[in-house]
Amino acid sequence: MAEKALELIRELEEEEDADDGFEEYKAKKKDAEKLLTQGTASQALQSSMIALEAMMAVAKLKFDLILSRIREILWLTKDAVALCKEEGDQLGRAVALITLTRVHLIRAGEPDAPQAAMKSSQEAVTLAKEVQDRSLEAEALCLVGESHIAKAIASPFEDVVLEQVNKAVAATKEAEEIYRQLDDKKGLGNALHLSARALLRHTDEDEVLEGERFADDARDIFRDIGDRASEVAVLMTGITARHATSGPESALMMARDAAEDWQQDGGRHKDVAHAQILAAAFQLELGEHDDALKLCTESQELDDRVGNKRGVAMALETRASILLAMMKIDATLKALEEMAAVYNRIDDKKAQARAFMLAANMLLHQLSEDVEKDTKAEFEKKEPEVGISTEDVHKRSAQGLEYANRASQIYTETGDEEGSKAVQELIQSAYNKAIEIYCQTNEPDQLYYTLDKDVPIDINHKPTVIKEWKIPVPAFQKIEGPEKGDGFLHVFDPHPPKV
Repeated sequence: MAEKALELIRELEEEEDADDGFEEYKAKKKDAEKLLTQGTASQALQSSMIALEAMMAVAKLKFDLILSRIREILWLTKDAVALCKEEGDQLGRAVALITLTRVHLIRAGEPDAPQAAMKSSQEAVTLAKEVQDRSLEAEALCLVGESHIAKAIASPFEDVVLEQVNKAVAATKEAEEIYRQLDDKKGLGNALHLSARALLRHTDEDEVLEGERFADDARDIFRDIGDRASEVAVLMTGITARHATSGPESALMMARDAAEDWQQDGGRHKDVAHAQILAAAFQLELGEHDDALKLCTESQELDDRVGNKRGVAMALETRASILLAMMKIDATLKALEEMAAVYNRIDDKKAQARAFMLAANMLLHQLSEDVEKDTKAEFEKKEPEVGISTEDVHKRSAQGLEYANRASQIYTETGDEEGSKAVQELIQSAYNKAIEIYCQTNEPDQLYYTLDKDVPIDINHKPTVIKEWKIPVPAFQKIEGPEKGDGFLHVFDPHPPKV
């Protein structure tokens, strides 16, 4: 079982992520590999669970890939919990329960996941107390807090959110106290960060500000101990909160300050690039397109220089958004094609398909807007606003559908049902929009009146009118057999007439 866990770790990690300064994760993985050959079965299983949990906690690892294997990881971890219980290994069971909690938190979008995470983390706290492992107890308490945060995120009810936020803070503050007693600065930083994440969901402005202060404290701790990955994670929490409370201007200043600080530190090219791309996104929101594009280019160059392919792809996606806002369609498509190519090189098929979906969505949406503008202008007997030709319509719709088909092919090959459904919905939406535009700008070809023989027609009892449009569609031309058509798409409003 320990060997299988390590095999999963090796399959799921990426070379650029494993070498990105995550010393603690790498050390845990090394310990697990050593104990697999030199330790007891119990030690090997426990260390492999610790390494697996650490791998899943590393934010830079390929989340979508982990999620695609989540069932396999879930059952492996549950088996480890059951085996440790059978063997009477309370410490190993507590460790496996912590790993199980992390699995539930990764699949937090599923309805049962937050409650399942809460159950396994609370059980881990109880076992950690039994074996008198204070560090493990604090770690489990942090996961209890994180589970309450997940439940708060999942709930649409304000009173439930507040209840879960308060419970999360209670758990993380208890963890804080233990870490202070142990003089564990990294643990303390993690607990403060979780307290911040919880309070930033509070409805009371003072509590939100307290959350920002906790985030600042956590960031200072991580900076002092040289934990760059955690420092960046806290910055993301702080920027998200600042954007929500004070708007993009304030969040932009925070991202710029971080980029400057990390540039002065030296040797933090990936972190500087990350802060720059965040700043570019806020500039896009503020309509500062030229400045955003410049910053985006700088970020992409930095990531390219250090071989951070995911960073390059993120910059290309932001670049595409900026170029689209500037209405530079060809340049936008070029950026999205490059983005897809990068994800293809690192074998992230789902992200590659998403790049194609972004291209398809842009083309089909923009085409609908242009057609709608010109069609309405023609209907109102005005000059065309865009001047789009029939040839352009056919060309651009074919191009949009081509990108949609490329995405669909990847989703089908990878068995991604949600992705395939998204493609179908995009195409259906474009199809429905085209019909809507036609019906808005053309008179119906037929009117049907529904009469009730028992109700006289007068000013108070008007018959229901059903409109029918006959839209010429070459593919529906008359053919022989049961599927024969009349060359028209028949559209009714509000519904087809009953015969």
